[in-house]
Amino acid sequence: MPHKLTEEMRKDIAKMDHYSELIRFLCKYKLEIAKNVDDLKDKKLREKQEILNTRNRLYYKRGNTENESEKDQITKQIIQVTEELKKIKKEIKMCDEVVDNAVKMKEQIRQVEEKEQGKVQKKKTRRYER
Repeated sequence: MPHKLTEEMRKDIAKMDHYSELIRFLCKYKLEIAKNVDDLKDKKLREKQEILNTRNRLYYKRGNTENESEKDQITKQIIQVTEELKKIKKEIKMCDEVVDNAVKMKEQIRQVEEKEQGKVQKKKTRRYER
């Protein structure tokens, strides 16, 4: 009998897939420090603007074209450029997420270190009390 996936399991799988995608993204661009992420984001923002400019020119060109087959060609180009734009936007979003996760992880590490430091202090004071 096949196992049914619960909603919680689906969410966990989706979360795992997302983290895998983030890791592939980090590896693809060899992002090891925050400055690398910032530089990549700046580059992707410039690419996004170039793509938007290209798409706007295509829209303008299509609007001024009477020939239907030429309009169809331009529409295909617009669709292709829009797909490229989606990829760039997703990478920009991933850059933001990497930075946000790094900040959260630093805070979690700091909290764990403080907790560990507190445990060590308690052990030392207990030894002296005996």
